[in-house]
Amino acid sequence: MNRVTHCGIERPAPFYSLADGAQVRARLDHYLDQKMAEWAETVPYANHLESKNLNSAWYRRHTIEHVWRIRLSRSAHTKALHAITKISPEAAQLYAEYQAEEMNHDVLFMQDCKAMGVTQEELLATEPFLATRLLQGFFYFITEHEHPLGVVASSYLVEYTTAKLTPRQITSLKESLGEDKIKGQLAHINTDLGDDHAGEMWRILRYLINSEADVEKVLRYFDDIQTILALYFRELYDATIEEKLAA
Repeated sequence: MNRVTHCGIERPAPFYSLADGAQVRARLDHYLDQKMAEWAETVPYANHLESKNLNSAWYRRHTIEHVWRIRLSRSAHTKALHAITKISPEAAQLYAEYQAEEMNHDVLFMQDCKAMGVTQEELLATEPFLATRLLQGFFYFITEHEHPLGVVASSYLVEYTTAKLTPRQITSLKESLGEDKIKGQLAHINTDLGDDHAGEMWRILRYLINSEADVEKVLRYFDDIQTILALYFRELYDATIEEKLAA
């Protein structure tokens, strides 16, 4: 009897056909559209990147946090990739390619930090927000105790909302800051949209969704991730806008 298991040898085919999968993806997208509308109504400064009166302290801290989030995500997403290799080699290959593109994008946001006068010393002295640390801990937890499907669902959420929101944000940032100060973000969004990262995440999800119940899990993971990200924006608001108002 062969004792070797959990090695992706079954190479499971996607549970949904391409046509049925398109309907499932439309359902996920509709759910995220509703969440974005809810987000705009309930999260402080949720759409501030689209503002013509950009708060410099808020934006400076937000860009620093981008650097930290990408740096910390490298290890968490690599752990998820390790788990995916034991389930679906096809999904693992796609996710590895995605991470290869995203893994060093902290350099792009560091470029924008430097354009704002943020030094390496300042960045290293800035501790990531609790929400940023909780997000990475959540990735570790669901990979270890649930399913890497949740990590990929988070990536789908980020890439889908990025494709929806960032073009408007970039237009506003060009007007308020100038292109010279957002070169890193421009490079980042050009990669995300040009390579259709949301589409890539959906192709991976198709290999990891093995039942209708898994679709419900994806929706619940969307809620979990949105809750943590909302906490981040509230921390950001409290540390920059609210603190200034109190002073």
